[in-house]
Amino acid sequence: MKNRNEVRNGLSKGGVVLVTGASHGIGKAIAALLVEKGFRVYGTSRRPSGEQGNGLKMLQLDITSDQSVESCVSGLIEKEGRIDVLINNAAVGLLGAIEETTIEEGKALFEANFFGTARMVNAVLPGMRQRRSGLIINFGSLAATLPIPFHAYLSCSKAAVNTFTDALRLEVKHLNIGVCVVEPGMVATHRGEEFAQLRVKKAISDYAEPEQRAFAVIEKGQSVGGDPQPVAETVLRIIRSKAPARYYLVGVEKRYVLLSRFLPQSAIEFLVSRHFRLTK
Repeated sequence: MKNRNEVRNGLSKGGVVLVTGASHGIGKAIAALLVEKGFRVYGTSRRPSGEQGNGLKMLQLDITSDQSVESCVSGLIEKEGRIDVLINNAAVGLLGAIEETTIEEGKALFEANFFGTARMVNAVLPGMRQRRSGLIINFGSLAATLPIPFHAYLSCSKAAVNTFTDALRLEVKHLNIGVCVVEPGMVATHRGEEFAQLRVKKAISDYAEPEQRAFAVIEKGQSVGGDPQPVAETVLRIIRSKAPARYYLVGVEKRYVLLSRFLPQSAIEFLVSRHFRLTK
């Protein structure tokens, strides 16, 4: 019988993995790699297309709906008997200045990015708790540490995911459940529904010029950014690990996070402003 304080054992082939937002980009890359390595992988999408032909099975899921989450998770447990790993990857973005963003728009983003993560966690935890085994990987963002201008609500929601994950990690450690955060930088998502990039409806002319320059940088990162494969390989390493770390930074932008630990705030603001072309 396992010691309740024992560090969780890393998974090998055959484990059941649920990946949210697996239709494009990072989620698709993660699912494909895990299938290749012998895991039983289920991806989710709001509009799934069923069997993908490579062993990946797609399930319908709307992370903003309690009923949809319950139906998806309970159906998978009924079929497979358990969920060994939950990968909370699905998210939405909202481009616009803070003053341009309505409270309703901000709430909608949090409903997906933060409460969607919480819904999925609450749905899988009972089974993991009963088995005294499991792994939850929540996707944050480097924006949680270095907030992106004109992307404030995304940055805030990912910071909330980090704090939520830190608390969860402490709460379930004695149950032999691993919890961690993956924080990628700009990765090409091919504009899939996994990361719906929305824009606020209101426009204020005083923000127009720097906003458009920042938008161009963000959208370039979403369309031709970094390869999602290193993120997928990081996830595989976490799943195989006997003792996952708290955070995993992935992408060239992580250098800004590392620098932020040593440079004064004024220097960090200068680097971020230059990166997003806030000044001509």
